[in-house]
Amino acid sequence: MRWPGRRSQVWGIRAIGLLAAVALTGCSAGGSTGSAAPPPPGRLERIVAAPKDVLAASQPQPNGTIWALAGSAAARGLFQIDLINGKGLGSLPVSNSARSVTESLSGVVGLAVGTRTTGALELLSGTTGKVTQTVPLDGPARDVVVGSDGATFYVLDGKGESSSVTIVNSRSGDVQGTVPVPTGTVSVAPDVQGSTLYTLQSDGQVSQVVVAGGKVMSSFPVGGPARSLALSPDGSELYVLKYAGRNANVAEVDLATETIERVIPAPANCLQVLMSADGSQLYQLVGTVTYGNIQVFAS
Repeated sequence: MRWPGRRSQVWGIRAIGLLAAVALTGCSAGGSTGSAAPPPPGRLERIVAAPKDVLAASQPQPNGTIWALAGSAAARGLFQIDLINGKGLGSLPVSNSARSVTESLSGVVGLAVGTRTTGALELLSGTTGKVTQTVPLDGPARDVVVGSDGATFYVLDGKGESSSVTIVNSRSGDVQGTVPVPTGTVSVAPDVQGSTLYTLQSDGQVSQVVVAGGKVMSSFPVGGPARSLALSPDGSELYVLKYAGRNANVAEVDLATETIERVIPAPANCLQVLMSADGSQLYQLVGTVTYGNIQVFAS
């Protein structure tokens, strides 16, 4: 998908991101060697350039594309990237209050927007880039993800001591419900059935919350401070991005036992973790005001 007049902007930003990616990896392992044998879990496969000032990214689509949200408080944009060949596919300007992005399987882009006091979910056409509908929220939106059905958006919103997840039908824009979540929640992921939500608090506490009523079923620590979580497509494992001093890492949690199975390294300035559609790859979004990239690890 391309939008006339924006190709040069995408490629300019991509070039900056690529140079930064090379500088970042330094002594890191290289990409895939082309061997028929799959890489061992946790191995860095490749690095894909992303815009500098990158803030968030959408769940990768089955066709290998992803949306990256980047920019400053003055101006922000969405950039579509091909994760297979690293090419920029198009870009468009969005609200400078945009905080998070996701995409449905039918090509509806969900953009979480939040100011200090207000919030909304903007629904955009992935083909034209135009806003088709705006869904008002009770508070500033901070995160948005799509469910395993590929059609339902889950928006983390709220302010002060109150946080909730608003469930939105991406096709119609109808609000299907609101679920209260623990204070301090920074990231959410619905389970495969869509009946519960996994919520991550900034102190590293993970809770499983029932969608119908908001009851906390279970809660366990993974260590903090924490920033982002992603659920494997089969719902068996949770990946949690956390920090320890200057070092970042990703804890892989076995949800059957609620224990950490292993720890995957993460680069400095890692912002978000995402899973591929088939669960074979873990994406780590990295960004500062001077560079951005997406590092792809075997899961």
